[in-house]
Amino acid sequence: MNQEAKSELARQRILDAAMANFSAKGYEGASLNAACAENGISKGIVYHHFKDKNELYLLCVERCFDAVTTYLEEVASNLSGTAEERMQSYFNARLQFFAQNPLYLGIFADAAFQPPAPLAEDIAALREKFDQLNLSVLISLLEGKKLRDGLTVSAIAEDFK
Repeated sequence: MNQEAKSELARQRILDAAMANFSAKGYEGASLNAACAENGISKGIVYHHFKDKNELYLLCVERCFDAVTTYLEEVASNLSGTAEERMQSYFNARLQFFAQNPLYLGIFADAAFQPPAPLAEDIAALREKFDQLNLSVLISLLEGKKLRDGLTVSAIAEDFK
């Protein structure tokens, strides 16, 4: 195995350990020292591949939002039935994704509901595609539906943002 392949394996091993650590403990509770110790990874190799905890966390968040968005894009493109049935299918798919990918659930919840203040803007950018997908699904569910007087799809979509 050449050096480039070994380096990529080490990087992947670090990311996997970070995913587990951040998922279980959140950003605030996670520790690079603990993740290294629990996985037999030297801190030196971590800092060879990654700048700091923030970079690792953001990469884990990116992985999470990319994976869930890709999964849900496929689901959204195949939704059928009434608006209620489509909405139920979409939310069931979200639950199914996290049941099949439990490591992503902790990272998703942490990043979506308690993003670390110094990383909030970076996280918002990483989840933009996910947010846009949710907005497009909402709009497609509302289009053609009779809404209360004074409500419009665009007003609801704006409030959703």
